Amino acid sequence: MTTKHHVDQPTAIVIGGGIAGLATATLLGHKGYDVTLIEQGNMLGGRAGWLTVNGFSFDTGPSWYLMPDVFEHFFQLLGRKVGDYFDLERLDPAYRVFSDEASPVTIHADLDRDAATFEKMEPGAGDKLKEHVARAGKIYQMATRHFLYMDKLILKSFVAPDVLASLGAVPKTARLNSYIEQRFQHPLLRQILQYYSVFLGVSPYDAPSLYALMSHLDFNQGVYYPKGGMYQIIRAFERILQEQSVQIQLNTTVTKILSQDGRATGVVLADKTTIKADLVVSAADLHHTEQNLLDASDRSLPKTFWDHAKPSPSALLMYLGVKGRLPQLAHHNLIFTENWHRNFDDIFVRNRLPQPASMYVSATSITDPTVAPSGDENLFVLVPLPASDEPLSQAAQAAAATGYIAQLATAIKAPDLAERLLVKQFFGPADFAQRFNAWRGNALGLGHSWGQSAWFRPAVKSRKLSNFYTVGANSRPGVGLPMCLISAQLVLKDLLDDSSDGPTDIVVFQTAKPRAAR
Repeated sequence: MTTKHHVDQPTAIVIGGGIAGLATATLLGHKGYDVTLIEQGNMLGGRAGWLTVNGFSFDTGPSWYLMPDVFEHFFQLLGRKVGDYFDLERLDPAYRVFSDEASPVTIHADLDRDAATFEKMEPGAGDKLKEHVARAGKIYQMATRHFLYMDKLILKSFVAPDVLASLGAVPKTARLNSYIEQRFQHPLLRQILQYYSVFLGVSPYDAPSLYALMSHLDFNQGVYYPKGGMYQIIRAFERILQEQSVQIQLNTTVTKILSQDGRATGVVLADKTTIKADLVVSAADLHHTEQNLLDASDRSLPKTFWDHAKPSPSALLMYLGVKGRLPQLAHHNLIFTENWHRNFDDIFVRNRLPQPASMYVSATSITDPTVAPSGDENLFVLVPLPASDEPLSQAAQAAAATGYIAQLATAIKAPDLAERLLVKQFFGPADFAQRFNAWRGNALGLGHSWGQSAWFRPAVKSRKLSNFYTVGANSRPGVGLPMCLISAQLVLKDLLDDSSDGPTDIVVFQTAKPRAAR
């Protein structure tokens, strides 16, 4: 796709076609930029990819559709509606938990029903859950209105009336595990209220207790599924980019970001081609961007930052096509090990394969008949593994996968699972490093530890180049598809001189002119 630049039309380059790059490109395109999106792979989506093998289709990465309010707001900025591009189904059950308990525990994202489940497992836990979720909701609303949509510290946010009114809901303990363990005694209930820290790239023993706000998403907002798969989100962005005449260059690698006099001026491609632009945004891996694409004098983060930074864990992803059904599964499933603390120590402290491992299993065929042959099941299995400079060999990865499949079969009481596999493909730490330039082969980006959350997380706006930004899971506000949408908005908030501390105002966004276009 090619277009001619208008003389007065500002130009922008976005490096990386993952969700953050796509979101940034659509916002810039909507505001009148002539955008070129450069993706080194052969398809858009990055980690949020799509794989089809022998009639089985898999989302290759993100599979939980959470924070629907963030998606709705983003599409409204573009003058569109989510429903114009894909249909959402609220899942019931939201997910199912398998453990050493006699029976799996089902979470419905219906607070009364889930409180009854908690009460049955631990007397008094039902009311405690309701209190916990109410607190989580207050923290979530406060964070959304005043903190998630900021790329720099705004002191007035801390004295906003609703912030002051919400202080009673803020946990007084530092760590998530301590906050939960003070309130619930049953080991499995504790695990249910801590597991989401893994999807933030951090152990619950290192996660700030403020991330208890995630329980609001689980039990109040609910879990959704875009019919046809999460990749429908990527297809929606691709349609919008086409409508905006954004130039999309696949199978194209950026090798250098050019600069002059404190401004980014363009990029150099692997074939030595130079593309000039008024604005450059990198949605590529932050470590790769800083250490490999930028000159040393243009880096916002010194090498010492990376010497002390903590990556999220890596992962072994298994795409399994199963002959026949697995009715014991829900759309989302969590398999928890009994020795919870050791599992996290293996991943985050001892740097060794967890044996056994807690894992996540998505069976979208439970909900969506289009993703597997009739009567069969598709499984996406995620096993968190240590991030490392020395990823697993293919042989070690295959051996680990065999063991984890056997563990899964035992957990869900499907002893013949291995014999029923019609499709078996793996994506591991080495693939994250090679495919996405992921630092130490991590799966999610920088983990959300205390020192890497909120304003301690790398900023979107460069400290060195006035017209250069980095977006995505490594930058503010953090990990996950909704966070990446917000990250993209932080670029536009800066270009629009929008110093508000909440979500981008839709009227302001529609009417204000970007600074670079003035």
